[in-house]
Amino acid sequence: MDTRQAVFSLSLIAVLTLLYMTQAVASVSFFKQQIYESDLESQEPETHESDLESQGPETHESDLESQGPEPKGTLANGQPTVPDILRAGEWFRYEVRYGFFTLGWVEVSILPDTVYNDRVHHHLFTRMISNDRLPLIGYERDEFHTLFYVNEEGLPVSSLFWKDNVDEEEWDEIVYRFDREAEHVFFKEEDETTGELSLVEPATAGHIVFVYSRLFAGGGANTELPVYVSKKLGFLDFDHSSATEMRAYEAFEEPIATYKTNGRTVDIVGPFGFSGRFVAFFGQDDLRIPLEARVKMFLGNAVVKLIEYREGGSDQVSRRGME
Repeated sequence: MDTRQAVFSLSLIAVLTLLYMTQAVASVSFFKQQIYESDLESQEPETHESDLESQGPETHESDLESQGPEPKGTLANGQPTVPDILRAGEWFRYEVRYGFFTLGWVEVSILPDTVYNDRVHHHLFTRMISNDRLPLIGYERDEFHTLFYVNEEGLPVSSLFWKDNVDEEEWDEIVYRFDREAEHVFFKEEDETTGELSLVEPATAGHIVFVYSRLFAGGGANTELPVYVSKKLGFLDFDHSSATEMRAYEAFEEPIATYKTNGRTVDIVGPFGFSGRFVAFFGQDDLRIPLEARVKMFLGNAVVKLIEYREGGSDQVSRRGME
């Protein structure tokens, strides 16, 4: 990995935290999410300007170790469902920062449904573009796709994930295919290696965490999501706090009420030693809009923040983004 690819990979890590985030945001092969128990229940709501680059996520190891997550999670009344999210017709743009530098931008949307293996699937799409004005980075563009459907428990499950390295014209650079009849996951990674793993439900390659995490945000539950990444199975543990916190974002004119989710990776190690905890914030609205994610790195924090949001297929956006 050369220097510009290494620096750009930091943005990929941060993004799959939100969707990544959950999970994700970040090359899907890199992305893994984590969470901890919030201590905000006893605090009054407080407005923050989201100047979090100098802060690291809080941790409560003892709380997480003494209270294990439920294997799949149970959807609660009042939480959004996958059909609710799909009907909203949303489009997101995030800015990815590392310290004082803007590394790039991420766009997330749901593409039209498609038929895969004789079944209608939903299509989650993420595009990541580097800030080529920064020295040593240059132009990088990666695109991630997940075809998924909703299982009987109301959870999104992946059938096919792939990554296209657009700037280098490397199509299907990473592929994870989920065969539920054979109960196996077949993969192809960037180094051209292939293999298969036993399937654990609700199986995902990480990308679908962008939808999954919203189903539980603010609900007060602990959940666990199996993630297939880097040729192995790992898990994302979530603690979805119900505490409310006011935060300010460029995508909205006024501070908005948010829910804080804390998490950690289990048996997942990303580049630059990233493994462990992350923090994410979601809107206290019917759709639990993903607003922000923070990942602690060895030289600081990678931060992803929402800068534009569009709902219902409207051409109007909340804020102007990249030129």
